[in-house]
Amino acid sequence: MLWLYGTLHDMTTTDVPFAAWDALDGAAVFVSELGDTEPDRDRLRELMRLPRGKGLDQLLPTDDWWDLRDTLRGTIREDELKRARPWYAMSLLTRTLSPPPDPQMDVALTLGAKDRGLPIEHLETWDEQLAELDTGIGIPDLIEAIDARRTMRCDLARNRASYAAGDAARMRALFASERSRRLLGPRNRRWLPRLEGYLAGRGAFVAVGIGHLVGDDNVPSLLEAAGYRVTPPSSVGGDGAAPAPSPPPGSAPPSTPPVRAPRCSSRPRDRRARRCRRRPRAARRWRS
Repeated sequence: MLWLYGTLHDMTTTDVPFAAWDALDGAAVFVSELGDTEPDRDRLRELMRLPRGKGLDQLLPTDDWWDLRDTLRGTIREDELKRARPWYAMSLLTRTLSPPPDPQMDVALTLGAKDRGLPIEHLETWDEQLAELDTGIGIPDLIEAIDARRTMRCDLARNRASYAAGDAARMRALFASERSRRLLGPRNRRWLPRLEGYLAGRGAFVAVGIGHLVGDDNVPSLLEAAGYRVTPPSSVGGDGAAPAPSPPPGSAPPSTPPVRAPRCSSRPRDRRARRCRRRPRAARRWRS
């Protein structure tokens, strides 16, 4: 039996439903994207920094650079931010505007597997994952994130509410972008032989980001195309792959308060008004 569980990085231990913990109890091995491996620090620094040449302050439109710099003031030094690769700057922006819980859901499941004495394995290395992020996230993606920064916290809260409610349609829509296809599809296809290996053996509990289970070229559809029977957890009756793309309604522990989608302003951003309020950098220095 291969259990597939979709995680959301913005959620934590208490957001994992009882059904998932029960499935983990009966698993022979726990598998996640990165397992319990640690990145090579030198390689991580290399993948975080732009190569020689233009920095973000030159690659981004001036207004966007100022917005990014101002938002991340106190998080990273300006000279370091200038050399940050787009994926890393985008990660910093997201974590600053909406700090993740501790532990994140992926880590919570890994810790749960360790407590149960399960072997912990990974589907890819840090180097592979970060290289995919570097290739898949560019300057246009970073600009889009900067432009959405005022509603990012609210958007992420809506995503959490949809996940907790088991809103599969919302989850599919969330990962229907071209960026998601670039980031998820190739990795899903690369994972397929390893997942088939678990199916041929004692099975596994596999926890990966929810996008891998609902986006284009998702893991369940790839397994079905390879001839495996994929069924929802409530109807599993024999050997097969059972995706659990999101917690079913009502399955969270009773002590966990419901996640409600906040009211967010959908007012479009007026870039022209913002530019009118800006002064050239030299003038601002002279006035101070």
